[in-house]
Amino acid sequence: MVPAEVCPPVDAAAIRTSIDEAVGWLTRGIGPDGRYTYGYHRGEDRVNLEYNGPRHAGVTMSLYQAHAVTGSAAALEGADRALDYALAGMITTEEFTAWELFSEVNTGANGLLLAGLAIRREATGDGRHDELMRAIGRFLLVQQYPDGSVSGYWHRSTGVPHPTYATYSTGESSWALALLDRAFPGEGWGEAAALTVDYMASDRDRREGRLSRLPDHWAAYTISALRPELLDDTRLGYARQLAGYFGMRLRFEAQRRGDGLNLAVRWFPGPPAGVGTAAEGIGALWLISADPQLADLRLNIEERMVCSAGFMVGRQVMAVEAADGARPGLERGAWFYRGYTQMDDQQHVVSSLLAALTLVESREDR
Repeated sequence: MVPAEVCPPVDAAAIRTSIDEAVGWLTRGIGPDGRYTYGYHRGEDRVNLEYNGPRHAGVTMSLYQAHAVTGSAAALEGADRALDYALAGMITTEEFTAWELFSEVNTGANGLLLAGLAIRREATGDGRHDELMRAIGRFLLVQQYPDGSVSGYWHRSTGVPHPTYATYSTGESSWALALLDRAFPGEGWGEAAALTVDYMASDRDRREGRLSRLPDHWAAYTISALRPELLDDTRLGYARQLAGYFGMRLRFEAQRRGDGLNLAVRWFPGPPAGVGTAAEGIGALWLISADPQLADLRLNIEERMVCSAGFMVGRQVMAVEAADGARPGLERGAWFYRGYTQMDDQQHVVSSLLAALTLVESREDR
């Protein structure tokens, strides 16, 4: 009744090809206005026309990650086109600049947009957006309360943070601040990020009404980006807890076949975005797993990274399979869950594969 884990073998070349195919899906879907294709159901041949600010910013960030790790010109060009869409919707007050989409200023969307800009700056050396980055950072500070918690929204009508939490805005905001600290050290951004990490590690789940700890991959990104002197026992202890969740989630996923008795006891292979968040979260923690307080986890973390890369590469729709579909361009390079794929499915899996690629290439070089 407990299926065995299956970790298909995978090499750097296969991971790189998978990343390139997913980048192709995302960039082919960018329209003249700079928006991505939101989602596609291949069984119904139906394009989902919804849209979402945090997902736009998150996909753009993942394309900048892809350029930073693989050097993909297509990823950089596509991300810049999508960035222009966001830049056209910026609003400026006396205190800050922020992206407003559909009359809503979403904190998480601005956090991910800032994270993407920071990754772009580090990868290209282009400082054209430096002042914009600081201005968005000031918006995130406006949204941060003294205890480190973060408001999910800001509305023009009130001119103050809206007293509502959003599930992932807290981690998205703190990660952006940690990356801003790396870009502009000595300006206090890292200390603000660390304050929010402490809130996530202690009070967030109780305060926001959860019965269990939120498995927040953005929190893992934040901790991995903090300056070494900010990695105290509380923050590293939180990283250990997150690694435990991500590892358990990925072990469970490695047991899923989606047919026969396995379907009854493990259901279908999970939604790609959900699997991808666990894999990218553990990939982020790998960056700091050499710390003495986490060193005992390093080999387990690496095992999960390579295993999840293996089964996700195998689940991707490639050109031969897509050729028989109604719209091959909306199938090739995507990961589907029961016939449907969405932009963030590609986002999160790509981000996880980029971390795995770095690990596998380093092993192959040795």
